[in-house]
Amino acid sequence: MIALDSRAERWSRAACSTADPELFFPISSSGPAVHQAKRAKAICARCEIRQACLDYAIDAGPIQGVWGGTTERERRPLRQRGHRERARHTQGNAAARRALAQQGVT
Repeated sequence: MIALDSRAERWSRAACSTADPELFFPISSSGPAVHQAKRAKAICARCEIRQACLDYAIDAGPIQGVWGGTTERERRPLRQRGHRERARHTQGNAAARRALAQQGVT
C-alpha cells in the first residue's frame, strides 16, 4: 500500500493538478490546438514531477495529450528510442550470461 500512497502523493504535486484538464488534451495538432498545447507545456515546464510524468507517458505507449511537457507526436521517437535501448540492453545481458555460462560461471 505504501507504493500506491507514494504514487498518489507524487501525482498530487503535479502542476497540472489545479489546471483545466481539457487544456492537456487538444483535439488537433493545428490551429487553436497549437496554442492550447503551448499553454499546457508551459504548465509542465514548472512542474516538479515533469520527468516522472514523461516517463509514465513513454512507458504507457501511445497515450493522447500533453504529458511531461510533450505531445504524443513528440513522445513517439522517445518511445521508439527507449524500445531500442531496452532491446540492446537485454541483448547485452543475454550475451553476458552466455559468456559466463561458457566459462562455467553461474
